[in-house]
Amino acid sequence: MKKIFYSLIAIVLMITACGKDKYETADILIFTQQGCSHCENAVKFINERILPKNPELKFVEVDITYDSRNVQILKKFLNKYDFKGNEIGTPIIIFNNQLLMGWNIKNKVKLQKTFEFEKD
Repeated sequence: MKKIFYSLIAIVLMITACGKDKYETADILIFTQQGCSHCENAVKFINERILPKNPELKFVEVDITYDSRNVQILKKFLNKYDFKGNEIGTPIIIFNNQLLMGWNIKNKVKLQKTFEFEKD
């Protein structure tokens, strides 16, 4: 009976996961543009400071420079997080059910506090 129960749970989880794409399942999703130094610094920070301490995290970078499909994905997330601003700047970082725009000390600290912790 336990095997059937656990099998059903596994099937439900697989069906649920199949409905989400890599953007929806990312732990850290960042929208960037080529030539954006703030974007480069944010990606570098995530790759050098966050991911080594949290190798299980799914990190997805989406370059919106020349790809209209990626811009549509960005718009989808702006709507999802009810973004009301008139100006959009990069990087846009989505993690832990929050959307941050730009790369400044305040956003860096939020990201760092979320993922940098001592593991026992």
